[in-house]
Amino acid sequence: MAGPDECLFRLHLEQPSFQLGAALGNWGLNGAADNICWPHVVLWVKTEKRFAPEGRVTLRFTLDGYPQQAPTACPWDVGHDTPLAVEHWPKGEINVSRVFKPSWNSSALYAPCDRIAMNGHDIWRQQHTGWWWQPDFTIVRYLEFVHSCLNCCHDAQT
Repeated sequence: MAGPDECLFRLHLEQPSFQLGAALGNWGLNGAADNICWPHVVLWVKTEKRFAPEGRVTLRFTLDGYPQQAPTACPWDVGHDTPLAVEHWPKGEINVSRVFKPSWNSSALYAPCDRIAMNGHDIWRQQHTGWWWQPDFTIVRYLEFVHSCLNCCHDAQT
């Protein structure tokens, strides 16, 4: 039986904000919702091909305690079901290089909505109020952040 965090996450996948982003091709669930192995969920985010030749980045989220606890995500190699090799992480302009920063931590994104990155970065709470994870956010907030970093919308600065 699914716990409240998983049930709420699944409900968020059905909401218009997630569905609209998916319909526009901005992000999506990798595979069927029936295949979610909670608390891990694999989602993809569209990216400009100059940052990732496939035109998308796949992320494996850890979502235990969602949404009270912020998600954390790692670039993921779906074919091998392992973290993406560092040399294949998106590279490029300043926001891409700041967020996809394996030299900082190869198991999380350097983002104000990521639970691992939030630790020790309390200043981000004031600097990035719209991105600092709040318990009333849905997974869409994290996806919007990543999407904006990877697609010529440079408002997701960290």
